[in-house]
Amino acid sequence: MTLPSEPGAGTDGAREPRRNEVLQHVTALIGEHGIDGMTMRQVAHATGLSTGTINYHFGNKRGLVLAALASAGEAPEGSVPGGSPLARLRRLLASFVLDSQERRAWWQFWVEVAAQSARDEELRRHERARQTAQRRHVEELIEEGVRREEIRADVDAATAAEPLLALATGLAILQLTAPDELTTRRASDTLEDAVRKIATGDPLADAPADGRPADG
Repeated sequence: MTLPSEPGAGTDGAREPRRNEVLQHVTALIGEHGIDGMTMRQVAHATGLSTGTINYHFGNKRGLVLAALASAGEAPEGSVPGGSPLARLRRLLASFVLDSQERRAWWQFWVEVAAQSARDEELRRHERARQTAQRRHVEELIEEGVRREEIRADVDAATAAEPLLALATGLAILQLTAPDELTTRRASDTLEDAVRKIATGDPLADAPADGRPADG
């Protein structure tokens, strides 16, 4: 799917960034207003496109939501070739540290989608697919790390990936509810410690009783 490029640009190569820009606006608007509160008129105003153009390429508001959710799984952070498996795993986990407005906006969007998916089977199916792809990607990074002897040989990728992502997701939600520099720093430190434990084969520590990451 492509969208009209910026005025004066006529190549297909210019259109894909335009599509990504539209979906970034969609995630921000849903994060701010919720799925029910976002309107096509708001999307048109934010993107400078007509509602007719948006409807033509995405179908309707539901199509926009599904496209925004699908785009999150198209190129996971940490999937770029180059660098060690642990370095790529750190890049992926960095997307759970809300140290930029773009990341915070995406996680606000995700919370809205997660809440809506409890009542919407299609959304739930798409979100499950995204989570499955993400978990498999983490498993592949861990397996590669074992092969390259960056991660201890007895670490089981399937066993390690799910609790690691559960920890990261919980920390992202915590940062939404406590949006301060200390919480963000502690989340980053906790995830860095988790990568170290994956590499050495140590079990991930249980979350503290109050739900906050342990002091490092």
